[in-house]
This record gives sequence, structure tokens and C-alpha cells, in this order.
Amino acid sequence: MGADSDTQDDPLAPSLEHVLELKVDVAEPIEIGETGDGQRRIIPIEGGTVSGRCEGEVLAAGADYQLFRTERATELVAKYVFETDAGSRVYVENRGIRWASVEVSERLRDGKSVNADDVYFRSVPDFETADPELEWLTQSIFVAAGARQPNGVKLAVYRVG
Repeated sequence: MGADSDTQDDPLAPSLEHVLELKVDVAEPIEIGETGDGQRRIIPIEGGTVSGRCEGEVLAAGADYQLFRTERATELVAKYVFETDAGSRVYVENRGIRWASVEVSERLRDGKSVNADDVYFRSVPDFETADPELEWLTQSIFVAAGARQPNGVKLAVYRVG
């Protein structure tokens, strides 16, 4: 194959399958302040919804641990639980990054609305569950594209094939 060949013909090129949509509701941030690594804050998770290959609700347990490394770059580590309509619980640990211009980053920090196209927000969610019916969540790599909303976050989760 040459350098100009189409990646769709490459058997090693990964595919993406949209599997979940998460809408996570958050509370006001708890500001820790400037640490040696950057500006740290913790954002409590208050609830939300899950739709797609499983349906349910995000429980009011967990938080998003944010570290503003620079004026433009934010590291995100969210840890929380969702419960399916069938009563199964799934632990989520979602690590990601968010990049935006200085102006947009300031609006994000202040909890103001921003255009999703102005922000690079990607993450890698990892799932744990005891339910054999949801074992598929533990057997693949997932990536997510996120958008900050006034009182929460919307994540489109994809299974990497």
C-alpha cells in the first residue's frame, strides 16, 4: 500500500461504533487553588442519564477532578457510577483533556456557555461492572467526544473496533 491509499481499505485501521450517550449533571466547583501542578478544582456529579446500548441514570456519586495545566489545557479525571434500568451498576473512570483558546477557557472556568466547536474535548472512559450482560463494556477500548453544557457535560461514547 502506498502513502496515498485509502484507510478504509486498511484492515488494521480502527473503526468507531457509537454505543452510549451520557448526560452528566454537575454542581458548583469546589476550588482547591493553585497547586504545584496547576489550578485544581473538583466538580461534584449530581446525576444524569445514560442512553444507547444500555439505558439508565447517572447516580449522585462521584466527581470530575480538573487540573488547569495552562490557560488553554485542562486535564480531566471523572469518577462516577451509573445504574441501568435493569438495576445493574457500572463504575466509570473517564480520563481526558480539554483544549480551547484562552478566551473560551475562561468562559468554561466561569461556567458559561461555549460553542462545542471551539473546544477540543476528548476522553477515554473505562468501565467496571459485575453484570455479565454488560461485560462488553469491559472488553474493549472506548473513546468519547464531549461538550460542556451550562450545568453539565454531554459525552458521546464510541467503542473502538
